Amino acid sequence: MLTDGLARHLTLAQYVRRRNGVPLGHKRSLQNMLGRSLGASSLAGFWRHWNPIWSYGLGRYILSPLQRVAPQWLALVVTFAVSGVLHDLVMMAIRKEIVLLFTPWFSIQGIAVVISSHFGWSFDTWPWPARAAMNLAYIIAGLALAFAARLNLGF
Repeated sequence: MLTDGLARHLTLAQYVRRRNGVPLGHKRSLQNMLGRSLGASSLAGFWRHWNPIWSYGLGRYILSPLQRVAPQWLALVVTFAVSGVLHDLVMMAIRKEIVLLFTPWFSIQGIAVVISSHFGWSFDTWPWPARAAMNLAYIIAGLALAFAARLNLGF
């Protein structure tokens, strides 16, 4: 997720190149995105590299405007929630039924980014496989909490 204001100053192609290390549409884009996001030294770093095209749009059209009227931490959590709503809307259109999984899951991820960043939780000295395992643990734990919320709230 974009948190450094780059979307306001870079084109999409420039942003993707900065995040992936290769031009937009390059054959190594997916490989680089996975390697950089999973191997990031923090959860915030994971989201900085995950899906740069989507992050660019969220940063430019949701996060940046929100940061003008709300604290950065709140703007970030709301941006994650908006991303979840958009994902849920796609699922609802496909399945023709109410689906509320991505909104709580992504909201949890946003809260986790804020908390882990606030406390400076980092695993930058860990080897790549351990960093990847920790990032996946954050993601899976958030998903588990979202599923638990769905079951307990009955949706």
